[in-house]
Amino acid sequence: MKKIFVLLFAAVMAASCLGDGTSSSHTYNLIVDFEYAENVFEADSVAFDDKQGLGIGYADLAFFHKLTADKKTLVGGFAVSRLKGKGSSLGRNDFRVNSGAGLAGSPTYAVFRYDPNAQNMPEHDVQFLNKQYGTCTMKGCYVNNTAEVVQAVRSVFEVGDRLTLKATGYLDGAKTGDAEISLADYSAQKDSVVVNWTAFDLSKLGTVEFVEFEIVSTKEDVPASFCMDNMISTISLKY
Repeated sequence: MKKIFVLLFAAVMAASCLGDGTSSSHTYNLIVDFEYAENVFEADSVAFDDKQGLGIGYADLAFFHKLTADKKTLVGGFAVSRLKGKGSSLGRNDFRVNSGAGLAGSPTYAVFRYDPNAQNMPEHDVQFLNKQYGTCTMKGCYVNNTAEVVQAVRSVFEVGDRLTLKATGYLDGAKTGDAEISLADYSAQKDSVVVNWTAFDLSKLGTVEFVEFEIVSTKEDVPASFCMDNMISTISLKY
């Protein structure tokens, strides 16, 4: 497995004003599909920022992580994976999506690891980098379980157990909204675990500067991680 510096944050370089005193505005839909990483690290590998140890960036959004002191191991937050294929025999199931590839068969996707101990997590999970120049409104993303999570759920879950992913938005220090999606539901009426890419509606988060993720399980033996692809947001900038 190869660990490579993927991409440090690429913020938009915005000027405060044009020469004639007028301003310019730009609104676009940002789809973070992590495909840029294909050119930076090899197939069948996992990558994170082992140079600065901060995280990865995609245009106006940054996806943070926390590494060990030697910057060789991810402790919490986001990494980018190009691991493909299903099955425990392949190894690295903690960073391997259960469906075998990214959304619609793409080779890259993100993997997020959550630890309730704040010391093992970055200060923030996702950040809009250009708040001083505009706004970021969340729309949604696609989520899936890792092969490791699916294996654990099927081994230890009983009737009544659930695995839930929660997302919360923040702006100027205040909560903007939250959303949640079930990653596994073993209620009496339903017995299921997410094994394919599933849409996660983030519109209730609204306009944000930060997005924080939390994974809640009724069983301690289930790893707190999930896979993400194609995060969609609307970015409006004025400069």
